[in-house]
Amino acid sequence: MRLKLAYQREELWIDFPEDTSVSVAQVLRSVKERRPGVYQSWCDPEGRLRGSLAVFVNREHIRYQDGLETELNDGDEVYVIPIMAGG
Repeated sequence: MRLKLAYQREELWIDFPEDTSVSVAQVLRSVKERRPGVYQSWCDPEGRLRGSLAVFVNREHIRYQDGLETELNDGDEVYVIPIMAGG
């Protein structure tokens, strides 16, 4: 299974074995191995996603799916986007 993870202006392609069930949380953990600095900016020490980020799978926010346990399929696109706030 091949997934695209996009953040800021970067894309990261992540491969998982076929016939494997993969969740958004597993994708984030794979980033921890490949890009630990990026992972630390996304997740706290307990592995929880920081509140300043939104994660979308194929343009749908994971809050409307199964959160970090949202199952992914081959070719899915995962986007990590910082939430902008201000006044």
